[in-house]
Amino acid sequence: MEQQTKIFQNTENSKPIIALQKNKYTLEQEKERFINNMCDFIEPLNFEQLQVMGRPRADFKGIIKAILLMSYNSMSYRRTQSDLRKMHEEGLIQYIPPKSTLNDYVNNENTKGLIERLIQISALFFNENEDTTILDSTWFGQRMYSGGYRKVYDKKNAPLQKVRKLHIACLKNSKVIAYAKATVGTKNDSPLFNEIVNAIVKNGFHIKTVLADAGYSSKNNYALCKELGILNVFIDFKKNATLRRAKSDLWREKLRLYKEQKEIWNQTYRFRVIVEGIFSAIKKKNINYLRSRKEIAQDVEVLLKALVYNLTIIGKYS
Repeated sequence: MEQQTKIFQNTENSKPIIALQKNKYTLEQEKERFINNMCDFIEPLNFEQLQVMGRPRADFKGIIKAILLMSYNSMSYRRTQSDLRKMHEEGLIQYIPPKSTLNDYVNNENTKGLIERLIQISALFFNENEDTTILDSTWFGQRMYSGGYRKVYDKKNAPLQKVRKLHIACLKNSKVIAYAKATVGTKNDSPLFNEIVNAIVKNGFHIKTVLADAGYSSKNNYALCKELGILNVFIDFKKNATLRRAKSDLWREKLRLYKEQKEIWNQTYRFRVIVEGIFSAIKKKNINYLRSRKEIAQDVEVLLKALVYNLTIIGKYS
């Protein structure tokens, strides 16, 4: 983690600025804009501290661009080759990396941590316009027909051992992903709440409202939000939630609101549906299963979907 911090030391101090004016021709120019925005995003970053594989030393910026483009093309190297050749001709990459080199990086644990950090940095473009974050998770099947994404509780036909799980926190206005983490399909949501919310606040977002479903319902999570100065917390409660032994007065306050004034609760909680739209967009624009076979590569592939989504969203405002 210390090594990754050095990689981004030049980026965290200077917050990106973007004018929130939507482009009218998003679909017609989406791929071209994605490639241009991807290059504009990657080039200023400092990767010199990263120890890379291969001899001679590989151009890591080119590697990242290539695997991002592969993810945009549903992880198909054959479909990506023509785009890589065009990027090479235009000077956007120094050379066309072979498939074996890309596989080496995709199966590397350092790449997984790097993509996680890139997702967080890409969200900084919308820092000034956001004060609400929404948490949720979704599944991606490890095989084409393994399921795990159409029905949440379809464990008979799609056991959670056959999927990978993507945990995200998105921003309400821009609908961009501010934090993402890939885990095994059986990982519970609630234990990750502390890590996710703390990371977003540490990245400089002035969060005032947090929305999440009952999977994140915990007295400790409510207490954490109050410690961070986040008072508009709308984490859905489970049916057996009570006021007894509450560690946080915020828990008691919100539980009373949830039980006694459900209409007022729903006025804010209804925006949680935004995160479901993001999952739908990712799975419709990209394949809703994984091509990779090894666990690290699957996690990298899941995270790449989130980063590609963010860069696509940035393209709509440029």
